Amino acid sequence: MNSVELFPSLLKMVSALAVTVGAIVFASYLFKKIMNKSGVKINDSELIKILSVKYLGPKNSIMLINVSEHMMVIGVTSSKISLLTEIVDSESLEQLKGIQDNQGKNAPFSDYLKGLLKGGGS
Repeated sequence: MNSVELFPSLLKMVSALAVTVGAIVFASYLFKKIMNKSGVKINDSELIKILSVKYLGPKNSIMLINVSEHMMVIGVTSSKISLLTEIVDSESLEQLKGIQDNQGKNAPFSDYLKGLLKGGGS
């Protein structure tokens, strides 16, 4: 191949690479834009809040969530989400709110469990 035939091939390759990289950047921008949108809000407060997450292994976790003032503990795996329990005891709810207020935005769920175990656990 001489240099006259090489230049158009190089130009094609660079332009194809530029189009591909541009498409990836654009798709990444759209993905971030879609993922940053929050769910339904009422009075600027989210209806579903993830209060704490404890990872048990790859693709396995336990979450403490608040869904419109109902505290729930859910198990999350790669294939399903299960309700483990709903916290309805007023004393436990107050303790959770106290831990969350003392530690800022997200209180560790492990602290709540340690408090229950120390207090008798029943």
